[in-house]
Amino acid sequence: GQFNPLIDQLIKLCFQAPNMDERNKVKSFSVKTDFTSLKRMMPVGLMVPIQAALSATLPPSGRTDAAHQPFGPQAQVTICGLEDEVEVMASLQRPKKLSFLGSDGNSYTFLAKPKDDLRKDTRMMEFNLMLNRLLAKHPCSRRDLLYLRTFAVIPLTEECGLVQWVPNTRGIRHILQDLYEASGKFVRRGSQSTHAKIKQVYDKSPDPVVRMEAVVGKMMPPVFHRWLLQTFSEPGAWVKGRTAFTHTAAVWSMVGHVVGLGDRHGENLLLDGTSGDCVHVDFSCLFDKGLDLECPECVPFRCTQNMVDGFGVSGTEGVFINMCEIVLTVLRENKGTLMTVLETFIHDPLLEWTQKKPNQPDTETFSRRSLQRISDRLEGKIVGVGAAPSLPLGPSGQAKRLVEEATSWDNLGRMYIWWMPWF
Repeated sequence: GQFNPLIDQLIKLCFQAPNMDERNKVKSFSVKTDFTSLKRMMPVGLMVPIQAALSATLPPSGRTDAAHQPFGPQAQVTICGLEDEVEVMASLQRPKKLSFLGSDGNSYTFLAKPKDDLRKDTRMMEFNLMLNRLLAKHPCSRRDLLYLRTFAVIPLTEECGLVQWVPNTRGIRHILQDLYEASGKFVRRGSQSTHAKIKQVYDKSPDPVVRMEAVVGKMMPPVFHRWLLQTFSEPGAWVKGRTAFTHTAAVWSMVGHVVGLGDRHGENLLLDGTSGDCVHVDFSCLFDKGLDLECPECVPFRCTQNMVDGFGVSGTEGVFINMCEIVLTVLRENKGTLMTVLETFIHDPLLEWTQKKPNQPDTETFSRRSLQRISDRLEGKIVGVGAAPSLPLGPSGQAKRLVEEATSWDNLGRMYIWWMPWF
């Protein structure tokens, strides 16, 4: 009886129009005053919908254990209350940051997102959980502790939902802007702002390599290594943090390329300040949708000069490319499983990509084309980037070609300017 009223109130909260001050600054609002019925509803005997409570674990292979707990202790945590202050975020749709109080005494933070269909993100998280199981099975990826960081995504309607807040993370763009500003190479506002100067460079020269030489070569040299030094000041922690960043970046790069994940700008790529993990968010640009944008995406994944700077002295040639090869090997060995899951994913009649848009192929053509591209990638062909079509390559050759495409100044200079290839 408590479920439907709670969902109705959360949907209202998602679409709550925040009160802005005269400078259009972001404000917060109070649950006690603006959502009294939601406050009165507490406590509810419903589980806090965090990832750990939503994903089951199976007992060790070949064993039947009557005492096995598939969901672990966190599945027993229920919603006891709601923290009074709800913060309104600065981004376009004004998502709200709210915290549930659990029966275990802890606080669980979520982002309430309006005007966004989160069903694709939910499916992508399910897919990532399956990939984590495959990576844990393979001896090489298990040895290197390769995994994808997952979080709970709960669609409430077709137009809004809750996303579990990933703690201790920050967008790579904001991290890099602060680093450039501290070194005197970045001005945020005014006619002399760095972005205004970069826009002038882009307007003046249509040649992508000339653009990159002017912006990356002269104005914005790589600085990301400083974040690792500042965040992990003790030598052992620094090595661990850099390794975690390199490993997680490699897994996301290969998986993202195979499923055609685009729109990897600096706010969709988060960094964990406690572990160094790279975490991707926002999966609305799947199945090569980036190739159909007004300014088509030319790179298979984000691997700009600052990311390469974080991989250490060997750049893409050391640990990063080795991890890419291992991930591709695991994906290719499990092609049948992945294709079966992705086929149901693409043919789901509920999802947005099945709606006909002007100048786009019909659903059947789109599904067939998407599945063929994924199948080709899992066979070692280079598909969907600016490169000429290739014969099937081994995991090593495929990884090498993809990294070349991702780091090519010719490709990066053709990307949409506010994808910000200089970050």
